[in-house]
Amino acid sequence: MLAGHFGVAGIVKAWRPDIPLAALLVATQLPDLVFAPLALAGWESMEPAAPGLEGYGSLLITAEFSHSLLFNVVLALAVGWSVHVFLRDRWGRDAGAVVGAVVFSHWLLDLLVHRPDLPLLPGNVGDLPLWGLGLWEAPALTAVVEGALVLTGTGLYAWRTLRDEPRRVRAWCRSAAMALLLVGAFVFDLLA
Repeated sequence: MLAGHFGVAGIVKAWRPDIPLAALLVATQLPDLVFAPLALAGWESMEPAAPGLEGYGSLLITAEFSHSLLFNVVLALAVGWSVHVFLRDRWGRDAGAVVGAVVFSHWLLDLLVHRPDLPLLPGNVGDLPLWGLGLWEAPALTAVVEGALVLTGTGLYAWRTLRDEPRRVRAWCRSAAMALLLVGAFVFDLLA
């Protein structure tokens, strides 16, 4: 769902052009950016959901810290608060709430696609039931949903950029770069 998360950044950038695209792209991937060092340390992991299962959505992700609901709520609040305190004059009064919501959108999209592997509390304290609606069990439907996010994000970003940018060549280049990023991420998701 890498591309789907990036699609959210494109959608939000079209709505809030004053917030830098780079910040939105990082915000959409923040839980995965926390996951990476934890996986390298052996505290979290990815493995095939079933023996011999390969392709789109075939991984069972053990991310009891970086992808827990409570951690993602706290992360979204912390990022939102930081943006509000340090960047509201540059990005707008409600930019903290917007960027915080973008951070939390990662968990919501993961809830949609993940198998039940998302804990409510970090470390799955209390051994509560794991969450996930399992859209990855239907790879074609997952591709449609993710593709819709990619197309919407690319289309809205391009529309806003081309409408607002006085130097059209630069706007076309920025729109093409965004399209390449999103489509490239989508192809990566499909082939991974």
